[in-house]
Amino acid sequence: MKITKFYIDKARYKAIYDSAHEILVEIDYWNNSYKISNRNKELEKFAETLLRRKHKVNFVNKLLK
Repeated sequence: MKITKFYIDKARYKAIYDSAHEILVEIDYWNNSYKISNRNKELEKFAETLLRRKHKVNFVNKLLK
């Protein structure tokens, strides 16, 4: 079996701030969308950057190295 396509579908990240508070960031790379548990402009920009870099990108070349 030879893998020819490898995509990131969904990911869930935790952002910790003030050493005790947590914001969940859920990114759906396939559908180019994200959800953030608490509104945070910095994390929104970060999520948008991740989507631009990884939306429907075939990572098979990195997987097989």
